Amino acid sequence: MGILAAAWLVFVLYAYPGIMSIDSFDQLQEARAWFFTDSHPPAMAALWGAIDHVVPGPFGLLAIQSACLVAGLFLILRRALAPIVAAACTSVVFLFPPIAAPMAVIWKDCLMAGFLVLGLGLVLDDRRGPRIAGLVALMLGTAMRYNAFAATLPLIVLLFEWRPGQRALVRYGAAVAAWIAITAAALGINSLLADRKMYFWASSFALVDIVGTLTMLDDDLPDSELQPLLAPTEIHVDHDFHEVIRTKYTPGDFSNVLGAPPNLWSMPINGTTPAPLPQVEAVTHAWRELVPAHPGAYLKYRFDTFAEVLGLRDKLHGTTIIPRSWQQKLLLDSYGIGEHAPLFGRVGERLALWAARGTPLFRPWIYACLALALLWMARRHRDVLALLLSGLAMEGSLLFLAVTPDYRYSHWLVVCTGLGLVLLVARRARAAQP
Repeated sequence: MGILAAAWLVFVLYAYPGIMSIDSFDQLQEARAWFFTDSHPPAMAALWGAIDHVVPGPFGLLAIQSACLVAGLFLILRRALAPIVAAACTSVVFLFPPIAAPMAVIWKDCLMAGFLVLGLGLVLDDRRGPRIAGLVALMLGTAMRYNAFAATLPLIVLLFEWRPGQRALVRYGAAVAAWIAITAAALGINSLLADRKMYFWASSFALVDIVGTLTMLDDDLPDSELQPLLAPTEIHVDHDFHEVIRTKYTPGDFSNVLGAPPNLWSMPINGTTPAPLPQVEAVTHAWRELVPAHPGAYLKYRFDTFAEVLGLRDKLHGTTIIPRSWQQKLLLDSYGIGEHAPLFGRVGERLALWAARGTPLFRPWIYACLALALLWMARRHRDVLALLLSGLAMEGSLLFLAVTPDYRYSHWLVVCTGLGLVLLVARRARAAQP
C-alpha cells in the first residue's frame, strides 16, 4: 500500500488541485446551480455538486478519478503479479505521461476511466459481492460519457460471471443482460437528471457533418438546391453556399463553423439556453436531406477527421496537454479556485509537454496498432482480450462521433493498451520461469 500511496501522492503534487478546462467550468456551474443540461452527461455534474459541498472546487473529483484508477490498476495487476511487483507496475502505468497528464484535468473522460478500471478490477474478483460492486462502478463509468457503452461491452460480456462454472450460453446470456441493464441504468440516470434539453447534436455534430459532407463532394451543388435547405438553419450565407462552405472546412476543427459571422452558424454549445426549436428542426431536416444522400462523401469526411483523432498527420491539431496557464483566471476567481503552480507541478507539466511535443507518445495510432498486434497474443487471456477490445471499440466509436481531435478522447485506448501489455508481459515472464 505504501508504494501505491506514494505514486498517488506524486500525482497529486503534480496535479493539485485539478486543472479546469472550459468543459470543467461548464459542469461546475451546473453542479453548483443544481441545474443540469444534457450538453454533458448530468451524472458527472450531479456527483460534483455533492462532492463540492464537502471539498469545494476541483480537488474532490481529482481525488476520486485518480484514486479509482490506482485502485483498479492494482486489483487487475495483482492477478498476474506478486503484490509488491503489482504495486510497482501500477505506479509505472499510472504515472506514464500519456495516462497521467489527462488525469490531471477534471474531465468526464478521466472520471470514466477511473470508474471503468475500478469496476473491471472488482468484476474479476472471485466473490459475488465485489463483482456486483464492479457492475455498479461500470455503470457509473458509463454514466460519465455518452459513448462509454462501447467500452463496457467487451469488459462485461467477456468477463462478468454471475455464478462461476455456468455453461457458456447461460454465462454469456447473463453477461449480456448485465451490460444492457447497466447501460440502461446509466442512460436513465442522465435522462432523469437533465433539467433542460440543449439539442447539442443539432447545434454541433449535425452542422459539422453537413459541412464535411458537402466539402467532400466532387461537384458543387447549386444554390437552388442548398438555399431552401440551409436558409432556414439561419446560416450566415445568402449565395454561393457550397463554395463558401468549402472554405470553412478544416478536419477535426469546427471553429470556422460555429460562432458569429464570418463563421457559418451562431448556435449555442455552452450555457443553458438552447437554440430555438425551429432552427433545431431546420438543421435536422437539412442533415437528413444532405448527409444520407451522399454516403461516400460523408465517410470520406469522417475518415479525414478520424485521421486527425489518431494523430496520423505530421502535426497534432488537437489538444494534448492543458497547461495551468491556459486556465481562465477570471473564471477561477469567480468559482473561488486558487491559482496553484507548485514546483513539482511545473516540473511535471514541462515533462508532459516535452513528451507530447518531442516524442510520439501522445499519438493514438501507436496504441491502436499495438492493441491490434496484441490481440492474437491475448486470445488465451480473456481479461487482456477484453481490455484491448474495449479500448479499440471506444476508439472506433470516434470514427462517427468525434468532431475535434483532442487526445483525451483516446485516453481510454491508451489505458487499455498499456494495462494489457503489462499483463501479457508479466504472464509470459512467469511462464518462462523454470
